[in-house]
Amino acid sequence: MGITRQDLTIDIGPIPPMRVKVAVMNHVTESSCSIHIAHDVDVVVVGSGAGGVATAVAAARQGASTVLIEKYGSVGGCMTTGGWAAGALDLAPLAPHQFLVAEGESHQTAPEAHWISPLGLSEIPTDTHEYLRGCGLAGEWMARMFDMIETSGPCPNFSNWAERIRYLFNQMLEEAGVIQMLQSYACDPIIENKNSVRGVYVQTVSGRCAVRAKVTIDATANASLSQRAGAPTVPCNREPSMNISIGIGGADQVKFDAFMQERTGTTMWDFDQTVRARQKTSDWPDPWIDEKVIPNINEFVARRFGAHLNRLRPMGDLFRRAYEENGYEAVGWVGDIGRVITLWPWPWQGEAGVVSTRADIDGDVDTLNADHMTMVEHDVRRYVFQTVRFYRKYCPGFENAYVLYLSPYIGTRGGRAIEAEYIVTKQDLIDATRHDDVIHQTYDLRVISNFTDIPFRQLLPKHVEGLLAVGVAAHQKPPNLRYREVVLTMGQAAGIAAAICARQDISPRQLEIKQLQRVLHESGVNLGEPQRVAKLLT
Repeated sequence: MGITRQDLTIDIGPIPPMRVKVAVMNHVTESSCSIHIAHDVDVVVVGSGAGGVATAVAAARQGASTVLIEKYGSVGGCMTTGGWAAGALDLAPLAPHQFLVAEGESHQTAPEAHWISPLGLSEIPTDTHEYLRGCGLAGEWMARMFDMIETSGPCPNFSNWAERIRYLFNQMLEEAGVIQMLQSYACDPIIENKNSVRGVYVQTVSGRCAVRAKVTIDATANASLSQRAGAPTVPCNREPSMNISIGIGGADQVKFDAFMQERTGTTMWDFDQTVRARQKTSDWPDPWIDEKVIPNINEFVARRFGAHLNRLRPMGDLFRRAYEENGYEAVGWVGDIGRVITLWPWPWQGEAGVVSTRADIDGDVDTLNADHMTMVEHDVRRYVFQTVRFYRKYCPGFENAYVLYLSPYIGTRGGRAIEAEYIVTKQDLIDATRHDDVIHQTYDLRVISNFTDIPFRQLLPKHVEGLLAVGVAAHQKPPNLRYREVVLTMGQAAGIAAAICARQDISPRQLEIKQLQRVLHESGVNLGEPQRVAKLLT
């Protein structure tokens, strides 16, 4: 006779909790195996933001066989996968003698003489357009961006501009003959002789493989590859300066403008300029913002969010209502490690009905902590949806608004970096420090309008051979050396250096710097005053 489930059902009463000792294993042993070498090349670049793309293009143009590895499905970093979260382009670092920075100028008052916003731009002066083509790889990139206005028309919003940059970067990489490995994660460096990096192990959708290289470039935006290679990194300084790009559809700009003008007594543009110029004070005091919102934010984060917080003031009563009615907080939480705030759309530009904006994240976020980054991805996206619901309920002009787009990449503009052989500091900017191994010059209007040298040593991690870092991975923050134009030129210098080193079979630390400087100078990169450059190159 068969036994049914009912036959085996016995009522034994409540089951007491079981107390069982379980051996917890905190590690496993990975079996050794042979790894297929997918590519054996001169140069491998890990990370395809502006710095990584420029490095790969520059190395390949110098004749080096080059592989570019990117964990996402397309190249471009913050400018493409990150949605081009902020858009102004600065011409001054490309040619300070041509695009002059006025005495007393600040990053809030920088004139159109050297700052250009690509949104809605129909043309730029022909002489400026052509001059840029001779200003190194960064100038070429910028000129070719402006070429696309002629072929594709004015750009209606940042999302469209991001797609144009993606197209242009791919075009430049293909022209140079760079091999791309997309949806591929460079998980570990290949180490020989204890401290020499000779490529990377890569996890791809096809499985695990290796890319051997004579020179490896860390363009990861958080120095993760350098850290895994044993290079020391500078401690996090609480400035990850992260953001997610947002597209909001269904908005009525005219109606919202009228609503805000009624509340501020001025145009949205004039209000925004006032806010930007007075980040620590405001002509619009609001008890909810001053007594509830700001005191509930860490002092450091509140200072970082200064202008964003001031933009909230004319609607303090609405934020209070939303908090009391449904718990919405204008400044959201990222777990217990950070805060997030939306850049309010005043005034917005671009295509009618579409708002292109962003949300900024700051706090104690460690970009090399997997738990932290999971919190960022989850909590920030939830906050954006909550914020758009607030727009719909409380803001005239947003009654029919909806989330149109969120960038898949939350851009990292700060955080960890290598402990370089030389670290450019705020004092260097103030002193306009000069270096014999200069590869570019830049400035930071948040500090002073002086131009200072970026030395090649800024790209060299300590204690490791065969490795260079570029972009955000290469400099301690502050000061702010992450301007696109600077990062692109930094990448160009690293790519040329890597190609020379591969050709001569030497480590980047052994590079004769004048070789690099000559190539940079011939391409139009700004190395300083003509007389000084002539002396450097002799």
